[in-house]
Amino acid sequence: MAEKKKSKTDVAARAANKGKGQTCSLCGNKIDVVMSVSSTGKKKMRRLCCEK
Repeated sequence: MAEKKKSKTDVAARAANKGKGQTCSLCGNKIDVVMSVSSTGKKKMRRLCCEK
């Protein structure tokens, strides 16, 4: 069954949901999100973890 969503006004629930999905599935460390720009000028968001 689908999980019942928390209220948007519940600050503690929002903070818990925000921190829940930001760890690496391989090593468990925090994932850093950076924007990289290629030589052609194209911007791309990259997730950095495990030195990949």
